[in-house]
Order: sequence, then structure tokens, then C-alpha cells
Amino acid sequence: MRKIFLKKTSIVLLSAAMLMTTACNSKIKVNYDYNVDDYVQLGQFKDISVTVDRTSIENKIVEDQIKQDVEDNTTYTEVERGAVASDQILVTYTATSSGSTLSGLTNTDGVTMILGTDSLGLEINELEEALYGMREGETKVIVVDMPIDYSSELYAGKKVVFELSMRTVAQANVPMITNAYVKETFGYDTVVEYREAIKETLKSDIDSKVEEEVQSQVLSSIQDSSKVTGYPDSLLDEIKSRLDESIGFYADFSNMSKEEYCQNQYGLSFDEFVKKSAAQQLVLEAIVKEQGISLREYDYKAELDDFALNNGYSNESTFEEKFGKDKIVKAMLIQKAQDYVIDNANISYK
Repeated sequence: MRKIFLKKTSIVLLSAAMLMTTACNSKIKVNYDYNVDDYVQLGQFKDISVTVDRTSIENKIVEDQIKQDVEDNTTYTEVERGAVASDQILVTYTATSSGSTLSGLTNTDGVTMILGTDSLGLEINELEEALYGMREGETKVIVVDMPIDYSSELYAGKKVVFELSMRTVAQANVPMITNAYVKETFGYDTVVEYREAIKETLKSDIDSKVEEEVQSQVLSSIQDSSKVTGYPDSLLDEIKSRLDESIGFYADFSNMSKEEYCQNQYGLSFDEFVKKSAAQQLVLEAIVKEQGISLREYDYKAELDDFALNNGYSNESTFEEKFGKDKIVKAMLIQKAQDYVIDNANISYK
């Protein structure tokens, strides 16, 4: 009797375990507050042909590194002449308005900068233009009508008197990339060996840039062949909020406004970039629906750590708390759609 009871109990436990396993590996239901078919007429997304110029990407990365090496090994010699572009200068400046010193526009410690490359950081072109031709020990007074839309409201619209003082002017001694130079500086016998070594060292960077170009061309091709007829307000709001944070960070870091950063990086206004990002997401969501791409609970849990890391979060719990499971699942599905079209694209290299 006891054996029969144990056998029945085992069957019950096994059935419960099977139910738990099935539940844990069920498809995750994703909730959208719009029907993507109302906004997208999907074009070709399979067998897309793209050609990526790997050689150009490789050459640019290598040349950028050589340029950086040259800058790092450039020395400067003080000269007794007026400052010209590429000179390293040390300049101090004071700003006054109505007889009072403006501390936020004054630097008596001095700024060391490469003329024509660096900036005083004041967003006042007249000052930097005035530095050309100034000699060591020379002082120059400039009266500036500050723009009404100046970044600091404290000084916007004021008439400010700047006194510039040139402390030093130094001429650049730029090394020439020759066999002798690379042997002495880097230990390579020839310039060819030096370039090959850079290429090998930066291989992962080159591969990443090539992958980015593949992705860019494939996604552009899909968007060009598809037609986006509108944008859900909820999606625009979500993407605008996200880009406000990310673009805002890089814009601040580059000392630009969001508009300036988007124009500089993408040739679009911020609002245009928001709409372009929304269009790309809608097209990929349409592919998710068309192909029946889904995500199971096991896959979600297995991929969450790497997905969080790829999005700048070392802790998956923090990542999930910030964005919520629903948004993360949607983002994972979009990534799977993107991977799908790239995996099914015809990619050639030159």
C-alpha cells in the first residue's frame, strides 16, 4: 500500500515539474498599444545585397591612429613671432562688464591650446580670431556684445570687455613618418611594418566598424523599400525621451546642443532623428510580426545579462528595474529581427 502511495506521489510531483517547466519556457506575451500594420507597409527584408568597403574603413582607422601617434610625439619650441594655426599657445583673459569682473568669463591661470584646433570654451568666435598674430607678452582688448541666446543666461545680451594676454607662442615640430622615425620611436624597421602592426592591434575596432556599416546599409535598405505612413504618439514620446537622455549626454560632452550634435553626426535635426529612429523601430517590429519572432522565458533569462551589458548596464537587476521587462523584451525582439535580416543579407566586401 505504501509503495502505491509513493508511486502516485512521484507521478504527481513529476506532472507538477513538467507544468512548471512548460510555464517557464512559454512564449512571453508582448503588449503594444498600437497595431504596427496600421503604420508600416513592409518592403523587401530578405536577400538584401550590400557592399561594404572594408579597405576604406581599415585605412581610415589606421590613419587616425597614425595621426594620434604623430600628435603624441609632436614637440613645441617657443618662437618670437605672431601666433599662427597649429601653434601651441598659453593665453589668459579677463572679462569685465560695467566695471565689474565676470568670474565665469575670466581665466587668469591660463589656457594652453593648439590654435585653430582647440577652443577657449567660451563660444565666442571673436576672441579666438583675435589670438592670431599675437606675440608673446602682447595684450589685446576686445569688446563683445554677448548673444541674447548665449548658453549662460547670466551673461546673455551683455556688453563685455575682454583683455587677452598672450603668455607663450610655441611652434610645432611635427615628426615625419619615415623608416628611421618608426624604428626609433616604435621599434619597427619600416613604415609598412608599423602600419601592419597598427592594423593588427586595432583589428577588433576595424571589425566593429565593418559590422556597424553592414548594419547601417542593411537597415537603410529595408527602410528604403518599406513605407512608414505614420507614427504612434506613444512610440514617438518613448523614443524622444530615450534620445533626450542619450543624445543629450553626448551633446554635453561635445559642448554642443542636441540640435548641433544631430546635425553634426547625422545631418538631421533632433526631431528628424527621433522620427527616423521611430521609423526604423516600426519596420523592425513589422518584421517581428511577419516572421513570428518570439521570446521564451528561458531565453529571456539566459540573454538578459549580456543584453544589459551591451546596453551599458553591468547589473541585470538594475537594468530590469530601470526599463521594465516589457520594454526589454520588445528591444530583444527588435534585435532578433535585426539579426535575422543581416543573417539573410548578401554581403560582399571590397
